[in-house]
Amino acid sequence: MIKKVLLYCLLFASVFSFSQEIKYKEYSYTELFSMIEKEKDSVFELKDAIIKINPETDERFIITQEELQGLISGNEKFKEFEVSKRINKTIALNNVQFQLYDVINDKPTVAIIQNIEFLKPVTLINVSDVLFKNIKFNHKVKVSYTSNYKLIDNYNKIRFDHISLFYNCLFGNGLYLIKLLDNIKAQYGIKSSIIKSNGNIDNKNKIFPTILDLGLNDLFYVDFSNNYVEDYGASRFDIRNVDNFSFSNNTFENSVRLFIKSGRETKIINNHFKEQLFLDIEDLNTELTLDYKQFTNNLFSSNFNNYFFTQHDKLDSEFIADTERYSKRNIQFYLENALIKNEFSYKNEQKLKGRLYQMYRQYFDTDFANLVYADIKDLETKRSRYLYEQNPSFKGFFTWKINQFLKVFSAYGTEPARAVVFSMYVILLFAFIYLLFPNSWDSLGKKRLMHRFEFFQKYLRRNEGIHSIYLEGKEQEISSYNDFKNNLEKAHLDLPSFFISWSKPLYNASMLSSKLMARFLKTTDVLTGKWKDLTPKQKRWKNFQIGLLLTIGLLYDLFIKALNALMLSINTFTTLGFGEIPIKGLPRYLAIIQGFIGWFMLTIFSVSLISQLLN
Repeated sequence: MIKKVLLYCLLFASVFSFSQEIKYKEYSYTELFSMIEKEKDSVFELKDAIIKINPETDERFIITQEELQGLISGNEKFKEFEVSKRINKTIALNNVQFQLYDVINDKPTVAIIQNIEFLKPVTLINVSDVLFKNIKFNHKVKVSYTSNYKLIDNYNKIRFDHISLFYNCLFGNGLYLIKLLDNIKAQYGIKSSIIKSNGNIDNKNKIFPTILDLGLNDLFYVDFSNNYVEDYGASRFDIRNVDNFSFSNNTFENSVRLFIKSGRETKIINNHFKEQLFLDIEDLNTELTLDYKQFTNNLFSSNFNNYFFTQHDKLDSEFIADTERYSKRNIQFYLENALIKNEFSYKNEQKLKGRLYQMYRQYFDTDFANLVYADIKDLETKRSRYLYEQNPSFKGFFTWKINQFLKVFSAYGTEPARAVVFSMYVILLFAFIYLLFPNSWDSLGKKRLMHRFEFFQKYLRRNEGIHSIYLEGKEQEISSYNDFKNNLEKAHLDLPSFFISWSKPLYNASMLSSKLMARFLKTTDVLTGKWKDLTPKQKRWKNFQIGLLLTIGLLYDLFIKALNALMLSINTFTTLGFGEIPIKGLPRYLAIIQGFIGWFMLTIFSVSLISQLLN
């Protein structure tokens, strides 16, 4: 045992001593690409070098600091561009440091590599402070760091910020960025880029083929935004101990596995996941910004992977899973079968959603909390159906159906306003049914219609105007009003003056409707005289006049009948019964059913409203 410890110490000392003795070669940006062009081999390798800014030769590699800030803060999508140089060599850089900043003519400047097409694979090992813009990588791009990177301390000649940025780049055959080291607070950005496969991904891993693989640990800042990822394999993100992780405005055509652990500030917003996102967030802290609307029912826990590793062969051996773990066939089986039928998978899924629900509730984000809760209840409804089909019972059937009803009626109690809308639909439906059947409230309808035709019959047979005939029919009523007025005037000595003054408005109000109707009829009465004495042209005008008045009367009658039906429906819906129901036949029994429906729906509405008020 002691010999092994001594051996490890000697090896560590030798590595450390070797790292201190590295002699770094220095080149300008122009010299670097000149060496690449002159390389006769198909592979260009460079190790232990510093690429410095030469103001005299590197003008095409220099941008202002303001331009760099625009790249970092920009939110634009990928834009097509013209390349100025094509490199047909495999590029392998190991332990190469790029100078990022310099001051030229008293102005801060930044070095950048742009408008280049790499036709063959690019491998960057222990490379830092390099900015790429408008680059086409036609083959695989791999960025990684080894243990030697932690021992490098010979970069003190230039400013060393550990910054790497890929902006508006086209990755034609995938991107693989792996950093599993500690204590190096680097910053990475992959923005406004497209990541494709070209159908020939060189990936020997048949279980987890990926087009995008980011494994990042102990970094200061990671920005993955405004990118597009093609539908091939899966995208994997393993983000550990990253102080600031921004993941926004990306579009993924493939499935995504996102693992986040111990991040101080994490933003996952405005992404578009066309397939499933399998999420595993270890710490739901106050600095997590998670836009739940971006998931659109395709957010699931990382238990998917664990299910196929440990549970599937034991429980669902009839389904032969694909070797490729995240294949569309495997995912479809998990979502439609295992997630519902397998209790372990079901509870793990509800556990993730439950944690998110509690997080949103804790920070008073009611909108997102309601969305998560609805997803939780949706899955519960699917499992309730499965349990009922396995063991039919009234309890199981009721649990399944009540969940379905609650989803439609009030979004599981999260939208009381929806309950009001559905209640209005029920009231209007029953009001329409009541409208088709007579009830005691409409008993005067037929008499009123017959009285109206008798009135117009008199008008067509006499010379007086229509308003005179109307007042004649109201003579008894008007006479009683006049008698009331005359009695008041004669008794002015016997009654207090204020009593007489207060009685006059009653008379005026009683006479108002008769006066207004008489004035309206007099205004519309364009022709007087008997019908048989009118000329053909006058008869046509008279026909129009009578037809218009009859139509107005009919519309008024229909309005009153509809209003009665609506009032009857509202009364029935809001009370389970109000004594004698003013309707006969089948609608009488429908009124009782509506009363029960109203009681049930209003109870649920009350519970939903109280729940939202308490939240």
